[in-house]
Amino acid sequence: MWQIAEELQISKERVGEILHEHLNMRKNSARWVPKMLTPLNKQLRLASCKDVLELVGDNKEDVWQRIVTVDEKWIRQYDTESKQEPLQWVREAIVQKRRGKLTRGVLFLQDNAPVHTAHVARQALKDTGFSEIDHPLYSPDLAPSDFFPFSNLKKDLRSRRFADHNEMKTAVDRHFEEKDTEYFLGGLKVLYARCEKCITLEGDYIEK
Repeated sequence: MWQIAEELQISKERVGEILHEHLNMRKNSARWVPKMLTPLNKQLRLASCKDVLELVGDNKEDVWQRIVTVDEKWIRQYDTESKQEPLQWVREAIVQKRRGKLTRGVLFLQDNAPVHTAHVARQALKDTGFSEIDHPLYSPDLAPSDFFPFSNLKKDLRSRRFADHNEMKTAVDRHFEEKDTEYFLGGLKVLYARCEKCITLEGDYIEK
């Protein structure tokens, strides 16, 4: 929201008022989404959650090990230094650290932001040989990157001041380096429970 405020030279409070009162949007897992989902939105969310539960089935541990989820997070005074294509970077990281995941087949989970749904992004995903898990519109509450690691990162960095970009980058790197494999698997396991709850709610938002 601060990006919009700076671009338009208005306060964050005013931006929030416009989004909430005039555009009928609300926060869900730190993302702005419509206050009310349409029947079609709910139907798509319901179908996606059922697909996830069916995919997992009785092979939870195996499926959790195969899922790769990525996203971007704006952090003030932090710029990534890597110029590699994101999907290629992910694939190389898996080759180095999790070879078995490539052998069994990577299940790629990301939201449907325009940068992810563009033709070039879809083609890049196809070229890697990854299988994509469907993600419905307006569903940050069903995106592990939104409701788990980035949410915790934001809490960790809240109220902290950094002298420069390098100091902030170090803080972000340290935050994730201190987490073990079970921490990240935990976010995927929460996804399973959220899918069950979404089905119970007939496709409605999990977070009210």
